[in-house]
Amino acid sequence: MRMRAIALALTALGCARGHAQPAPHREASRFPPFPAHARSGPGEAFGRQWFSGDAEMNSYRAVVPRYGEARNAELVLVYVTEPMNRQTWIKDDDVRGDDRVGVMKVNISLKFTTGVYPYSVLTSVFAPYGDWGRERFSPVKLTLTAQEWCGHVFHGVWPGDDRAVSQLFSYFAQEGETRDEVTTGAGALYEDALLIQLRELDGPFAGGRDWRGPVVPSLWRTRRRHRPLRAEAGTITRARVTVEGVAANRFTLRYGEVERVFDVEAGGARRMLGWRTNDGEDVRLLRSARMPYWQLNHNADLPRRADFGAEVPAGAAADAGAVGF
Repeated sequence: MRMRAIALALTALGCARGHAQPAPHREASRFPPFPAHARSGPGEAFGRQWFSGDAEMNSYRAVVPRYGEARNAELVLVYVTEPMNRQTWIKDDDVRGDDRVGVMKVNISLKFTTGVYPYSVLTSVFAPYGDWGRERFSPVKLTLTAQEWCGHVFHGVWPGDDRAVSQLFSYFAQEGETRDEVTTGAGALYEDALLIQLRELDGPFAGGRDWRGPVVPSLWRTRRRHRPLRAEAGTITRARVTVEGVAANRFTLRYGEVERVFDVEAGGARRMLGWRTNDGEDVRLLRSARMPYWQLNHNADLPRRADFGAEVPAGAAADAGAVGF
């Protein structure tokens, strides 16, 4: 009993000396409700383009702001379709029946250097294709991982009709590890998912009209602000423009102090040509290619990075031999 009392006393002392705890939060259920069935599947043109077994790789010349300075960056958008299990919202090639939900995924890979240390940020958006009674390609899951030499962060968001589950694992004591339910308002759009939705791959965005409603900021913007995730009143207007001789649709997103202008090909593959923001971000498409990148993981495949405009490391043709796994 004496040893148990000492252990309890030490535990209490350790808690007293620990970091301040995060502010109280509203505990969330696992996932928001999702419709049992799609009203209809995607159109035939979408299927011909996106059920081929390849991913679309897009490399961009990018300048991004960090710590009050502009940073040259490598940015790649990877688009691919895949099945998810609605019970877990995890990719599952083997799931069958009503639990199988086909999604368009975009991975947003951003890498840049600040002074002596690098940043690596990956945002993933998972958006069901077909008509689910919402804006086309409304996401069911968004995740962000950010790594730099101070530490790393994971932020996951699972949207519903008018609220979202938000889960954060941070190395910052004031943020800690939290799971919250965030009220977004009905029909909220997610800034990260606009990289799919504004391409209009299966019909016009917002019925071809301007849009007004709640916007949930991108996870990387939320990360940089060090603010809780919340929706803000926003608008999206559209116009026809020409970008370097290419007919394009220009979408201007505004919410709070943010303005972000997207240029999207008006025809063909309807690629994201780039965007710019009023805080100094400027992103322009270099090159695109379609390939099963997950199969191209050998030293001999390194030169294939040039197919979509990514940097090819020096000595890429060299074969270091088979090691490890």
